[in-house]
Amino acid sequence: RPGRWDNGGKFNRGGGYGWAIPQLYSELASGDWSVKIGHFYTLVGYEVVTAPDNFFYSHALTMFNTEPFTHTGAVATYTASDDVTLYGGWTTGWDSGFDRVNGASSFLGGFSTALGDDVTFTYINTFGNFGARGAGASGYSHSIVIDTALADDLNYVIQSDLLDIGVGAGSSQVGVNQYVIKTISDTIGVGVRSEWWKSNGVSQYAVTGGVNVKAADNLIIRPELRYDWQLPTPSGDQFTFGMDAILTF
Repeated sequence: RPGRWDNGGKFNRGGGYGWAIPQLYSELASGDWSVKIGHFYTLVGYEVVTAPDNFFYSHALTMFNTEPFTHTGAVATYTASDDVTLYGGWTTGWDSGFDRVNGASSFLGGFSTALGDDVTFTYINTFGNFGARGAGASGYSHSIVIDTALADDLNYVIQSDLLDIGVGAGSSQVGVNQYVIKTISDTIGVGVRSEWWKSNGVSQYAVTGGVNVKAADNLIIRPELRYDWQLPTPSGDQFTFGMDAILTF
């Protein structure tokens, strides 16, 4: 939005460049409660914004298309027990700065709970006016993540997303992602991700295989090979090779 200090953004790609502040918040804590107030990363989904915290170099279609990256507002976390955590708060929609685009006002919340020793179930939803996403119309989304430790060195994750904003292209979206990640050694891990993502009647699919190589204590190299295709009309089929290196300090 030209003329504002936080010009640009995920849904304003042609708006020019401005400040890019991923997070800027205060957090208050007392006992089993904590509250974030400000601009912070979303709770939604399995993959996250920060590259070092994801196994794969590329992102899932659901993460980019069907989930927010950040919120501005306030969200409380309550640790009800060792196995249950509750979330709830108010935000100025999806991917907003310190303003309310289109009168954005939405709920962000959900819960995470352990289902036995090896399974974690997390449900996070947003509903209300998402702001730039949906042009001010009311919407609803949720993400369900089931994370299972099949063995000490083998992890399986299944995630399902749903988005309904009622207006515009991509107003109805649903997706299912599956991840299998195996630790080979202290320095090597391998993983596979399969995806189905559907937007307004068109299904897209992707399969990604990747390797994480810990070249040093603070250096990870992530090569991957990805194949994308689309139905009911096959188009856009492509193989993609990509890699990056993450140096933390």
